[in-house]
Amino acid sequence: MLFRVFIQARMSSRRFPGKVLAPLAGRPLIAWVVGRVAEAVPKDRILVVTSTDASDDPLAAYVPGLGVKVFRGDLDNVVQRFQDGLKQYPADWIVRICADSPVLDPDLIGLLARSAQDGIDLVTNVQVRSFPKGQSVEFINARTFAALQSDALSAEEKEHLTQVFYRNPQRFGIINIAAGDAALAGQSHVVDTLDDLRALEEMVRGPLPRMAMHAQSGARAA
Repeated sequence: MLFRVFIQARMSSRRFPGKVLAPLAGRPLIAWVVGRVAEAVPKDRILVVTSTDASDDPLAAYVPGLGVKVFRGDLDNVVQRFQDGLKQYPADWIVRICADSPVLDPDLIGLLARSAQDGIDLVTNVQVRSFPKGQSVEFINARTFAALQSDALSAEEKEHLTQVFYRNPQRFGIINIAAGDAALAGQSHVVDTLDDLRALEEMVRGPLPRMAMHAQSGARAA
C-alpha cells in the first residue's frame, strides 16, 4: 500500500491570514507540521498542496527548502486541487493533514494506516471527534476520491475536502478511530488565531503530545 501525505495549506486564512508562515518558537508553522509528519513518513511522500493564487507564492517559495514538494491547484475547489495533485503524484491512499496542526502526533498516521484496507473509503479520527483539534488525520482511498465529480459538489463540499464522505455515510465505507479518553475532545492543538499560536508557544517548549497511545484498541466502524 502506497500512501502519500497531502498537507493542505494556504495563506488566505479568513481568521488568521498568513498563519502557515507565522513563527512558532522561531520556526514557521508549516515547518513544524512538515517536521512532525516526516517523523512517520519519508519526505519524498509528503506534498504540500496549496493554490495557484498569488497569495500563496511566498508559501510555495518557502516549502522546497524543507525538503518536500509543492503542488499548486485551485484555491476554492479543494477537492479538485487534491484530485489534480493525485494525478501528478499517484498513490493508493491520500493522507490529509491540515497545515495548522504543528503538534500533530506522527504516531496517529501509523495507527490509522493499519485500518486502511480494501472495501474502506475513509479512515478517520474526526467523524466522531474524540481527539483534540489539531490531531486530525484522514486516510482517503485514492480510487474512491478520484471518482468524485467535484463539479457536482456544493461549494461547501468543494472547500471542505472530506465533507461529502461525512454527509453520505451510506455511500462510503468509513472507519472512525476513537480515543478512549473523552476529555481529549475538549482540548485544542490547532492554530486558528494569533491567541492559539501564543498558547502553543508554551506547549512546543516541552515534550510534544502523544495522542495515539490514547486510542481505543481496534477500530469502530461508523
